[in-house]
Amino acid sequence: MSEIRVGVIGKILQGEEKGFFVKVIDDSDSTGGYLILTSEEKSFGSGFDGWVKNREDLEGYFREAGWKIDWLLMQ
Repeated sequence: MSEIRVGVIGKILQGEEKGFFVKVIDDSDSTGGYLILTSEEKSFGSGFDGWVKNREDLEGYFREAGWKIDWLLMQ
């Protein structure tokens, strides 16, 4: 499993939604958990979202999806 970075856009290289972009947002102030955004567009103009309640569930979400992520340094 890839390292999970919060607030950084990544490209999904392997697993479900291969070729999509992903971004994890710490939403603890609003919902107490993490939002997981995925999109075919780097701008996230459209796409899908998921939510988990804590870091442990976030790691499980990534494991279940089988994701290998290339975290992009330039946004």
